[in-house]
Amino acid sequence: MSLTDRALPLLTTLLGALPGASPRPASAGFVGFVGLVSFFAFFFGEEQGIRAEPLVYGAWRAVVHGAFPLTAAALYEAIVARRERLVAGFGAALIAACLLTRLLDPPLIRENPTSWGAAALVGVALGAFALRRLGLVSAWGLGLGDWRFWAPRAGAAIALIVPSAVALVANTPSLAEFYPTHKAARGSVAALAEQMLGIGVDFLGWELLFRGFMLHGLARRDPVLAIWAQAIPFALLHFDRPQVESVLSLFGGLLAGWFCLRARSFWPLFLIHWAQMIAVASAGFVW
Repeated sequence: MSLTDRALPLLTTLLGALPGASPRPASAGFVGFVGLVSFFAFFFGEEQGIRAEPLVYGAWRAVVHGAFPLTAAALYEAIVARRERLVAGFGAALIAACLLTRLLDPPLIRENPTSWGAAALVGVALGAFALRRLGLVSAWGLGLGDWRFWAPRAGAAIALIVPSAVALVANTPSLAEFYPTHKAARGSVAALAEQMLGIGVDFLGWELLFRGFMLHGLARRDPVLAIWAQAIPFALLHFDRPQVESVLSLFGGLLAGWFCLRARSFWPLFLIHWAQMIAVASAGFVW
């Protein structure tokens, strides 16, 4: 079977594979509200200069990466089960839109849009609440999964990755110059802590998209192709980073995909990814 023959059915079954196909009255309202919040946060966030505040920027990115898949899943619950192709196309378009915006990332920095940050947080909170109502926690790998498997291994990975990341930054000038990315965080511990908290919020949406929605949704049809499907765009979105990070991101994405499928949860990668970023930014702050 060719790669195309294997890949095409993934789109049509991405959302169709999720359990609970019966419509729920609350889904339509959820779609409308989160979709509206996502729309405004998505299209007006950069224009309003949201990068100026790390916490607000992290919340905006979380809703861009996370609320779109949540809205697509809620829409699936609200329509007839036989419309899988329509829903899969809708979900794919949303994913493509947020990835394209992430790649383009127009530098339209103006002023602090606190209202958009608040809207983003509301969207993420509502999405988290709706997951249980829609019965999609385990389907997306958002539960704890096999925590007895992943907890000790994630802890060991963090213990290995953190000192390795610090050493890499200390010996790689391009990384030391690049991190921390927020300029104010390069001269203030308080600003650095604020950025790290904002990155934590950001990574919730980021890992929800890649190691939750894409990985666990696609794995119902083809686990191997699902691992590649989330690793490739994950690596592409790191191509604007220093070269060593760009190269490592593909291998890291593949390993992350396998680990999260085995763990049946996206949480270990969220913790590992966040710990790695804290280590890298802190090392850049020192060096």
